[in-house]
Amino acid sequence: MKKLIHFINKYSDAPYVLIISLVLFSGFSYALILSIINAAETNVSTGMDHFQAGLFAAFVILFTLHMSTKKLSQNRMIAMSQDIVKNIRLNILGKIRHTELRFIEETGTGLIYARLTEDTKSFSQSAPNMIMAIESSVSLTSILCYILSQSLAAFMIVTILLSLCFMIYKSAYIPAREKLQLSRKKEAEFFERLKDVLYGFKEIRVSYQKNEELFADVNDITRETKELKTDAQITLNGCFMIINATYLIILCSIVFVFPIYNKVTNYQVISLVSALLFVWGPIMVIFRSVISFMMSAVSIDNLTELEAIIDKFNTYTPKAPPDPMVDFTEISLKSIKYSYLDKDGTHLFDVGPIDFTFKQGEIVFIVGGNGSGKSTLMKILTGLYYPEQGGEITVDGTIVTHHIYQSYRELFSTIFTDFHLFRKFYGTKKVNRERLFKLLKIMELSKKTKFFKGRLTNIDLSTGQKKRLAYIMSLLENKPIYVFDEWAADQDPTFRKKFYQNFLDNMRARNKTVIAVSHDDRYFGMADRVIKMENGRIVPYDPHNKI
Repeated sequence: MKKLIHFINKYSDAPYVLIISLVLFSGFSYALILSIINAAETNVSTGMDHFQAGLFAAFVILFTLHMSTKKLSQNRMIAMSQDIVKNIRLNILGKIRHTELRFIEETGTGLIYARLTEDTKSFSQSAPNMIMAIESSVSLTSILCYILSQSLAAFMIVTILLSLCFMIYKSAYIPAREKLQLSRKKEAEFFERLKDVLYGFKEIRVSYQKNEELFADVNDITRETKELKTDAQITLNGCFMIINATYLIILCSIVFVFPIYNKVTNYQVISLVSALLFVWGPIMVIFRSVISFMMSAVSIDNLTELEAIIDKFNTYTPKAPPDPMVDFTEISLKSIKYSYLDKDGTHLFDVGPIDFTFKQGEIVFIVGGNGSGKSTLMKILTGLYYPEQGGEITVDGTIVTHHIYQSYRELFSTIFTDFHLFRKFYGTKKVNRERLFKLLKIMELSKKTKFFKGRLTNIDLSTGQKKRLAYIMSLLENKPIYVFDEWAADQDPTFRKKFYQNFLDNMRARNKTVIAVSHDDRYFGMADRVIKMENGRIVPYDPHNKI
């Protein structure tokens, strides 16, 4: 409960004090309704045969106030919980968009999806239950006070047995929570496998064995998730059975045993039975809310853990929009080193030291075999990786520090091999429609997609067509430096030739810098320079040796 309240305070500035006040009144009025009903029943049992207008009026007023405050408090809490979910998602996504690329690569999208969907959903469902639990606690306390006013012995019996129920329930809480935490981790794994099924659909349809093995993994994960959740629910359900049995024992004790050993009137027995019937609802709400609190605690732990991981990678968050670099003469990478590490800190692959300089208007091809470090160099060059192991990047002699890294990144427009194609032209203040239509025609995409209401009507295209569309969007950004990671690899011979002979010439004429990863050695003559990567380092390029 403390964790939930702290989380609410962190992500909401809603007037929850008003909500709590409404809840307290709603819970207390529920107990007052019991006293009015018992008072009316006593009058009837003593021979009153006329309509009890005063008590009926009091009942109507309390009933109306109880239902009104209950509805209002729950509606307010529902609205507040949804506002909290919105704030959580915006806060986490706000951090993610400013963090390092390594966070996405090392954490995996499955875990992020699970946290921002399942965990926020669990939290949003538990927040209204907190209101119901508080209301029920007030009602339970008030009704116990009423039982105490009728009989100390009955109060002691009820209190002791309820305390025993809480102790039993608490003993089951920790193992059940651990199982729920494990099930959430399995759900994150499920999202990863789901991504494999959806994004690797072509591959698994081609290979029967690959398809079967992947589905076997999915089956194992879903089975383990089911078992963990089932075990947790069965454990808690066993506690509910004990609570239910205890309640019936209390009820039977008051009716059959209690009058034998205590001098009580029929009125007291009836009042106690009525109180117990009234208290059953709040008791079950409280115990069932514990499950909700347990799941919300797991969700809060998961979301807090995700934030901590993001913060570990987030070396610098700009407090204001960066002042973008719009021009340069020369960019140099000096003694750049970068290492890939596993979770234990063991070196998996080292890149560098790298010394590399390029000038404005230059066209440079980067070549090398798979795993030679080309993509890593591109990520360092564009500011997606920071050279933590050593070295520096300078722009016209000025060292690029963390504080100006985003300004430095603004020099680049990129199309990586695993690029994402947006439907809207984000980052382009005003789309030049005339130029866009012309480019769509040149790229033979004018019949494939249109520009309507600020977005592209269709991006469900072939890989080559998507790359051509990404190229158009990149041109419209009008950045000083263009980085293409094997852009021509998925093009037909005609467009491949156009890229090297027409598109790059156009870039050169506009004094744009192009850094392109390429394997098309027949077109290497179109570049001003060819840089070769091998084992994480730049080595001399021999045009007579095939890459």
